[in-house]
Amino acid sequence: MKDPDIHLWCEDEVHFQRHSSLIRMWAPKGQQPRVLSPSVRHKVGFFGALNLKTGSLLTKEAPTFNSETFGNFIRYLLESTQEKIYLILDNARWHRAKDLKDLFESNQDRLIRIFLPPYSPELNPVERVWRITRRQVTHNRYFPSSEELRIALVSQFTRWEQPNGTLKVLCANI
Repeated sequence: MKDPDIHLWCEDEVHFQRHSSLIRMWAPKGQQPRVLSPSVRHKVGFFGALNLKTGSLLTKEAPTFNSETFGNFIRYLLESTQEKIYLILDNARWHRAKDLKDLFESNQDRLIRIFLPPYSPELNPVERVWRITRRQVTHNRYFPSSEELRIALVSQFTRWEQPNGTLKVLCANI
């Protein structure tokens, strides 16, 4: 990706659950770590796009994933960038929605969609961002409310909006 005219982004959606998830952690020998867990399964959803050249991340919270919320995210991505974007997408039905045909046609000079093969999330680098976010923000933690979960996630995503080494390293082999 040495061509300065190519700006390759990858997009995906993610839900983060409020319930507690445990992963390996240090604990005194013979003591089982305990993390509270809510009895409800609330979730917080985000659209995200990762610039593979700089490691910057754009996210937008979404109550649900459909053509309307995806269209809003694409408009946000286009407003937040000036360059021509090559956007890697999976095959979610809202990525090809007929309601968005006008949006994609009116921005065809700035936005080129590249679809991944079906059922291949391992080819989408932004999936790595979701994984590291879970490890750093949600695993081994209790969130008393969905709002506290949302605040923790937004705080992490805000740190990653600017070009950064952490996400650039995740994309280094691409």
